[in-house]
Formats: sequence, structure tokens, C-alpha cells
Amino acid sequence: MNIEILEINTKGSDGQPTVFYPTVVGFADGTSYLVDCGYADNFVEFKKELSYVGLMIADLTGIIISHDDIDHLEGLYLFKEEYVSLEVISSLEEANSVSGKVEAERLVQVRESLSHLPEEMKGWASSFIKQLEAIKRFEVTQTLLDGQIFKDTLQVVTTPGHTKGHISLFDTESRTLIAADALVVEDGEFNIANPQFTLDMEAALESVRKILALNPSRVICYHGGVIEEGIQEKLDTLLNKYA
Repeated sequence: MNIEILEINTKGSDGQPTVFYPTVVGFADGTSYLVDCGYADNFVEFKKELSYVGLMIADLTGIIISHDDIDHLEGLYLFKEEYVSLEVISSLEEANSVSGKVEAERLVQVRESLSHLPEEMKGWASSFIKQLEAIKRFEVTQTLLDGQIFKDTLQVVTTPGHTKGHISLFDTESRTLIAADALVVEDGEFNIANPQFTLDMEAALESVRKILALNPSRVICYHGGVIEEGIQEKLDTLLNKYA
């Protein structure tokens, strides 16, 4: 199998420039899957980045959603409008929220926090709630379970914490981990993604321990990019930070 890393220039929730690092996984049977699809505003950038690796949206078999957060799936409807046959794949745990059958954890979390926020943050939170409510939802066509081999050598690794049904993907041949938001890279070191928004910190740290046990040789984080050296030490440092 083959893994391509895209670079999507965008803005974070704070309005500052940032880069997303989604991936495309290609398999021996000729199928290709995009892992996470960004904000709706990123769609043109995605098309450009896909063209750099020789793909159009119609060349994709499906989109794997690592977890139900706006910066990972808001753009899904634009991909589906362009190519309606795209499969939508998620963890079993989050399939109902990705499909819109139940409310997303993040939406529930922000709604519940609204009354406790300082006044200067309530406007931002109210706007964020409207954005989350406006996400267009699509039926999940395939669900993934922990330890499942999706195709070829790509193993599903459940990494809850940031959300309850978060998944990462591990290529057992190259020992590459597509971490999504199980980890982020900040100043060359691993960290927990947005600790203030992490729904279960202890589960998030247990997911880091699970990643450590995989002994990956390369880690691709949606926020922060790629780490290829000192991975075990950096993971240990992260765990000690939150001990």
C-alpha cells in the first residue's frame, strides 16, 4: 500500500494560519481512500493537493472519517456533490453521529459549556454551535472496528479520548501511524490535541500508551505533520507531562 500526505493551508479556530495534513491511502487493488476532508472552505485546496498526487475526486473510492469534528468532515458534502458514489467510512462508535442520527459529541459538549463560559467567550461559542449544527451529514456505508485490517496491511486502531470513537490507522508493513487527532505535533514534540476540548483525558492518555506499544517508525498527525525520529522518547515525554 501507499500513503500520500497532503498539505492543506487553512485557518485554525483562532483565525490564525495553520496547515492540515490529511492522507490518501492507496491499495494493491487500485482503490484509494482519503482520510479526513477538512472544512468546506478547504475543498479547492484539497482538489489541488489531490492533483499533485495524480488523483481527482472521482478516483477516490471513499473517505475515512477519523472522528466527528468539524475540521475533519465539514467538507464531506462538497466531495459527495462532486462524486456521489464516494463511500463514507467511520468507526462503529461514531457512525450514528457522522450519519446525523444522533448529535455529535462536540456539539453537545459546547452547548453544555455555554452557560459556564466567561462572557467574552460566549459569542464565539454560540457561533461555533451554529457551525456544528449546519454540518451536512451522510450515511456511513462502512464501519471500522479495533484491530480490523481494512485492506492490505492497514490496521484500524481505536484511539478514544479526543472523541469517544476516534480512530487512527496503522500500516503494519511500513509501521506508519496515521494518528489523526490522537496526537498533535507542537514545536517538534507530541501533545494531546486541544486538551480543553478532549472529552476524556484519561482515555486519550491510554490511547497514547496504545500507540507507544505499536512502536511506529513514522507518525503522521493531522495537526503538526510528520515525526520520524525519537518517536518512543517523545511519546514517553508526553505521558510524563500528564502523569
